[in-house]
Amino acid sequence: MIKKSSMNRILKMTMLLFVLFLLYLFPSKKTYKLNTIETITTNYHDIFLLDKNGYVAKTKISVKSIEKEKLAKDLLDSLIINGVNKNKIPESFKAIIPEKTTINSIKINNNHIEVSFSNQILKETVNKERMIECITYTLTSISNIKYVNILVENEYNEFFDKEYTRDIGINKILDIDSLKDVTKITLYYNSNSNGTPYYIPVTKYINSKDDKVNIIIDELSSKSSYETNLISYLNYDTKLMSYTLEDGEINLYFNNCILNSKDDNKILEEVIYSISYSLEDSIEVSNVHFYVNNKEF
Repeated sequence: MIKKSSMNRILKMTMLLFVLFLLYLFPSKKTYKLNTIETITTNYHDIFLLDKNGYVAKTKISVKSIEKEKLAKDLLDSLIINGVNKNKIPESFKAIIPEKTTINSIKINNNHIEVSFSNQILKETVNKERMIECITYTLTSISNIKYVNILVENEYNEFFDKEYTRDIGINKILDIDSLKDVTKITLYYNSNSNGTPYYIPVTKYINSKDDKVNIIIDELSSKSSYETNLISYLNYDTKLMSYTLEDGEINLYFNNCILNSKDDNKILEEVIYSISYSLEDSIEVSNVHFYVNNKEF
């Protein structure tokens, strides 16, 4: 004879199995997720905008994607006055492409990029040269892009040349007294906006038989700049003792005057970037190494 306690256990087990069977037939729609920590990475990229003094200046903005065509679209949107990216533009900087200009298409083929704008872009006539500099230097800041084609409504327009590269120069200054031995260099000067450093590239045409590396160091270490609001932090007594250049790698050997101070064995970050950017634009090097007393910094 089955005891009463055994019967109770059997009944409970039967009920439990029945409930499990019902749950299997009619599963709950409610789901539960474990709490996860999402890492958000903000990417920044170079862009060339107008600064408060009207120079085309190199600064940075946050970007949505590093995929080339999306990146190009994001950067160009930031160059349009009152465009969709107007809130990305740093304080004291301005966009330059005319308001309501739209981007019809962007095509990238190896180191070429072709951009078609709406015809509103033709409204910029006063600062046309600055606008082209902003577009060209911004797009060629994207990895491996060297050539820029600007179309209007998907067609070439006489308003623009067929093709642009950084050879067009930027913030150009003619400082020559003859047409003999003319050398073109691009120098990156330091500036600051509300505590944030940025750089102003100036393409300068001068009469010189010296090589471009020495000219760049001499110009950046000069006491007097031809514009008072263009600053270089390179010490006047800095001397480039020698350099080697091979396969895009340049090694620069300086005296110790390039150091921030005798007690501080460091080279100012502004000096490193100013020289590096100038060399990269003027002689197309890929890596710049700094040495003082044969020690790399």
